[in-house]
Amino acid sequence: MIAQAAAVPAIVAQAAQIAARAQQGIVGFRLHRAFDVHAGPFHRHDDMEFAGVYEDGRLIKVRILHQQIGGQETDDATKSKTEHGYEHPGPNDVFARPYDERHLNDYADDLLPDGTIRFRALVRDPAHGDGTFSVDAAGNVLTVHYTPCVMPPYAHAGTVDQRLAEVLPGYWTLTLEQHHYTGRYFVFSGEATATIDQSRFVRFSDEAAALQALNDGRI
Repeated sequence: MIAQAAAVPAIVAQAAQIAARAQQGIVGFRLHRAFDVHAGPFHRHDDMEFAGVYEDGRLIKVRILHQQIGGQETDDATKSKTEHGYEHPGPNDVFARPYDERHLNDYADDLLPDGTIRFRALVRDPAHGDGTFSVDAAGNVLTVHYTPCVMPPYAHAGTVDQRLAEVLPGYWTLTLEQHHYTGRYFVFSGEATATIDQSRFVRFSDEAAALQALNDGRI
């Protein structure tokens, strides 16, 4: 049974309203993701970059620029599968942000003495977590730090750190996300890290113009 949410603090409700307004519009961007895992003699490095388009903060289209798994470039079928996964994520593939109006009742919140907001997930699945987020004087979310409720395979502990910024006039979004996990792979202790950067933001007047720029390689 899901626990009953308490009343949403005013500062959290305000942050959610501001975040919704600050992600309006059609925006192109670049994303780079580097993933490393080490466990005993086992080492793996994956690297990927894609161009994408957000519409009101929702990812609607991506184009893989390169994708390496274990140091080897993937084939077209693998790239297509990755693109589909980003464009049509499963219900647990995207973090349910505690300052998202759609998820406010998924969390219990407390205002800490330093002004940060502590949140605890009432929904205990891979899309939720426990942690804190900070806002500036205007109510824009600046940082998020959390521990996922459900760890990835082989991990027994981990944290995620996010940094947000105003990347275009009046448009705020994630610029950096860092994951760190520890666990075991067979008999070996190990750790995994992932770093995700978003950059090269550009605004478009409509979706058709953004998708054309994506197809033409102008994002």
